[in-house]
Amino acid sequence: MNPHPPVFVVEDEEPVRLSLAKLLRAIGVPSRTFASAESFLTSYAGDEAGCLLVDIRMPGMSGLDLIEELERRGIALPAIVMTGHGDEKSLQRLNTLHTIGFLEKPFSVGQLKEMIGRWRSTLDRAEPA
Repeated sequence: MNPHPPVFVVEDEEPVRLSLAKLLRAIGVPSRTFASAESFLTSYAGDEAGCLLVDIRMPGMSGLDLIEELERRGIALPAIVMTGHGDEKSLQRLNTLHTIGFLEKPFSVGQLKEMIGRWRSTLDRAEPA
């Protein structure tokens, strides 16, 4: 198992995407960035360990659609979902998916670190003794 699997940042807004990659690098978390859910699906091999950091609202396929598509393919890639536009329907839909948690933009570095910590703690529990 890769001791430091990446966070896959899927965010359509380039300044936000680049800022998130820079922030993750600053806190010691490798990342790969994607401008759309479709570009992520095109490049993701399906067996790579990691975590999604995905925006709910994007042109084309939404973040929730991406998580559902991964689940349809039998891929249980954990996800941290973020949005600046949380609505009740999206939040209800979010509760049915394989997610670590939800971040409302703007969020703090501490909130992101806490979510990354949740994900990494699941990795620690999954490693053989």
